[in-house]
Amino acid sequence: MSINWQLNPPLEQRQAMASVGLAGLMTMARLDGTPSPRALAAIRGVRDHLLQVELKLTDLPTLTPAELNTKLRAIDDNPQWRERVLRGMTLVALFDGEPGEPQLELLKQTANAFKVSGKPVTVYRQLLQHKLTMLRLDILRRGFIKEAAFTTLQQEGLPAVLATAKALLGQEDKAIADRHRSLINYPSGSFGKAYADFIRRNGFSFPGEAGGAPPIIHHDCCHVLGGYGTTAAEEGAVVGFQAGFERLDPFDVLMFVMAEFELGVTTSPLVAGQQHQLDPERIFAGISHGMTVNTDLLSAINPWDYFAFPLTEVRERFNIQPRGRQPEYPND
Repeated sequence: MSINWQLNPPLEQRQAMASVGLAGLMTMARLDGTPSPRALAAIRGVRDHLLQVELKLTDLPTLTPAELNTKLRAIDDNPQWRERVLRGMTLVALFDGEPGEPQLELLKQTANAFKVSGKPVTVYRQLLQHKLTMLRLDILRRGFIKEAAFTTLQQEGLPAVLATAKALLGQEDKAIADRHRSLINYPSGSFGKAYADFIRRNGFSFPGEAGGAPPIIHHDCCHVLGGYGTTAAEEGAVVGFQAGFERLDPFDVLMFVMAEFELGVTTSPLVAGQQHQLDPERIFAGISHGMTVNTDLLSAINPWDYFAFPLTEVRERFNIQPRGRQPEYPND
């Protein structure tokens, strides 16, 4: 089930939903005793950026899965809310530390009580049982990387597929590389020039160069359009931004950065896995930022149709609001 971010009830109903849903997240955070700082940061991110309500987390009760189910259904029986709470509880469990059997059992009981898909439970079980190959395959099969690759094939055809294969083998596709390098000479202030400057500032490869797979352009354009940097915390933020507008399950989108930068599970040949490098609050701020965008920037546009336009005009066209903070880069 894909989360519909446009489903945003009035404040009074949102307050009621938040008091129950956040209690579910706090129940997960309290399983091992005092909630960890990272788990609390994630719950605050949900409260402040997605629900936008004022609630004191420490005042929220611990609820059983059956109580959660009854209270949520009494407010709104749409399964969308139960799906959101289960995904939120899973993310809290992932931020909370080493995976554990109590957390898995609570997730299983909650999915059963909610009568919703147990996909988040499966992901947590794979991590707990060290079935990392299956976890990687699930992330790649469901997440934004597959979407970007499919979009590139549709827009650029077989040459982009061959260039991707060459890039992963450390070889250059000169025609595609030259086309992308030409963006360096685009006018100052244009989207294309901003993209080229982003690539050069970070020491990345242009699509077509060795190590520069063409599908990456869609993700990197999200960095440029949204105003996101390239530290691990910023990668989490920009993928949150994508989760806000993509036509995919946000949980599937987020699991890529959760694996790479929080859990230390390498899923990309270009990025080595790291642990506890994400900023939970920044992820949920990114989702909120992406929810205002009027187009799926990963699958519904071809960047070449807009590279010649001023960056400010492209942002206005897709209703990309100012992010509210400056991007951060490793070399800063």
